Amino acid sequence: MVSAIAIGIQFGWALQLSLLTPYMQLIGVPHQWASFIWLFDPLSGLVVQPIVGYYSNRCTSCFGRRRPFIAGGAFLVAIVVFLIGYAADIGVSTGDKIGAPRKPRAIAVFVFGF
Repeated sequence: MVSAIAIGIQFGWALQLSLLTPYMQLIGVPHQWASFIWLFDPLSGLVVQPIVGYYSNRCTSCFGRRRPFIAGGAFLVAIVVFLIGYAADIGVSTGDKIGAPRKPRAIAVFVFGF
């Protein structure tokens, strides 16, 4: 059962790598910058996870120490998944040209969501 969790995590990473890199290139991210964007995720985890852990350990909510952070994290994940998935559409609706090879607003929304 412990291995099933690891398999799920690896499957999620494989899916993310195989689907998001072509999407990045579709909205105009240069190929050289795609690897730097992939680097943002683990680096942000190095900063954010200890901070969340610190505040979670000191939480005195009536819902418990972890539940408010789990609920908040799930809510934020839902928002950023929406932003990443609709980055091209959001970029076009905020002024990017439909046929342009680079869509700077879509790239900004994608990187913010990522």
